[in-house]
Amino acid sequence: MISNFKAIIYLLISSVFLTACKTQESVNNPDDQNTKADISWEETKVINKVPVLNYSGDFLQGPDLDTHSGQGSQYGRMLKLNNITWLAVYIISNNYGYRIEEDGGYMLEIAKSGDKGNTWKPISMIEDEGRYLDNGQMILLSNGTIILACRSVKWKESYLLTVYKSSDNGLSWTRNSIIDSNEGSPGELGNPDKGICEPHLLILDNGKLAVMYANEKHVIDAVSCSQIISEKISEDFGESWGNEIWAVNKEGKNSSRTGMPVWSKMKNDKYILFYEICDPEECNIYYKISDDGLTWPSRHGIQLPNQSGTPYVLSMDEGFILVVTSDKGNFSTSIDFGNTWYLTQCAWQHTSSFIEDWAQTISSSIYEIEPEKISI
Repeated sequence: MISNFKAIIYLLISSVFLTACKTQESVNNPDDQNTKADISWEETKVINKVPVLNYSGDFLQGPDLDTHSGQGSQYGRMLKLNNITWLAVYIISNNYGYRIEEDGGYMLEIAKSGDKGNTWKPISMIEDEGRYLDNGQMILLSNGTIILACRSVKWKESYLLTVYKSSDNGLSWTRNSIIDSNEGSPGELGNPDKGICEPHLLILDNGKLAVMYANEKHVIDAVSCSQIISEKISEDFGESWGNEIWAVNKEGKNSSRTGMPVWSKMKNDKYILFYEICDPEECNIYYKISDDGLTWPSRHGIQLPNQSGTPYVLSMDEGFILVVTSDKGNFSTSIDFGNTWYLTQCAWQHTSSFIEDWAQTISSSIYEIEPEKISI
């Protein structure tokens, strides 16, 4: 069976190219031609396009230069409010950072579409002056409250995973809780880094709010782990958070860095978690499956071929189709709950190979706009 669906590209950066890539190649079994999900890509829609700052002039040279800042719009994540209304959260980087500007840093802007993503308008901003806000992700509670998780950081000094909430469809936000934190004096949390980042929220079958995130804090443990994937559960919808659960760590390889977790509930009621493993594993993508979203196999997972860096997963509402992408720009599909994977049409025409330039299509995310129509 071949399932076909259309897709739109949403643009958070300065340019995009469309092309058709190698299609319908089975990742697990090249001889099996019976189970496929094919994608055809359509037009590009712009959500936001902040220009990248030009680092020039003597005052921007030397140790005060903050290369994290001035990088335009990044890390877009969307949320469906109803059949036609969507929100998007993304990083706005329009200053030179707190080392040069006292209140500088990333901000999170929220935009709204009332026509299934065809047009977008900014409606609100979340700031934490003198810090960088990034890794924003939203989830809608049954009572209409929107929960947004993100990272708030002062590099090598202070790391917070902060939760904000909105009761007016994203027009205003209040700080709600801290998922996890690590605080130190300037420079104390570097060499090696001891940060936390990349929260990804999900509501479990038991109705509880859960979050996955990347965690470097255990690098100083007696048995050092460079980075693991942690999970926490909230019994009160983000007001407070329980104890840390180790979802992924690569035992026996302490230099392996498991990170960028994204997860989804599949139509067979199981949970699938995707993540990258960097350093010795070269940021290849792996996945695990759990019956309840709370207990995970101890092994480091199954590798998904042809994907590398910052995965994202979509479990489509109708049918059993999973769609996965990564920084590599490829798209893998499965209609048997991750047992078999196929490469399908990609949305991008890269000007260089991934090895030469891995940052051409970074931090993508995928959503189902309507039946058989997805966006990236």
